[in-house]
Amino acid sequence: LIMGILCKKTLGASAGSLLHICFLELGHEVCGRFYGNIQTVINNWLLLEGHSIGIGDTIADPQTYLEIQRAIKKAKEDVIEVIQKAHNMELEPTPGNTLRQTFENQVNRILNDARDKTGGSAKKSLTEYNNL
Repeated sequence: LIMGILCKKTLGASAGSLLHICFLELGHEVCGRFYGNIQTVINNWLLLEGHSIGIGDTIADPQTYLEIQRAIKKAKEDVIEVIQKAHNMELEPTPGNTLRQTFENQVNRILNDARDKTGGSAKKSLTEYNNL
């Protein structure tokens, strides 16, 4: 990496990311030092740049609150449905997974979808002047 933007896709833990390639080619020690150095650069940038937020930056509009509440309510209902299926022995294991893994995968998918939906709603409601 000589130049460019470092985003979540580049720095994240997914296959093909900088972390993945660094670990495969250079090993865990070099990779750990490299990521420690990246964190040092980020910390210094944050100290020099300076950021502040106010209480107004954390308050969403009423429509966003309703969307978030609906998404959370639906996720809770969906998780309860999966739990009831598991208790009633109606849950079928997915190919290559045990019943427990299937249960965990379904619950995680529901909760991750809810997180993404609520986070997206919250992010959409922020104005360009919001410091978050």
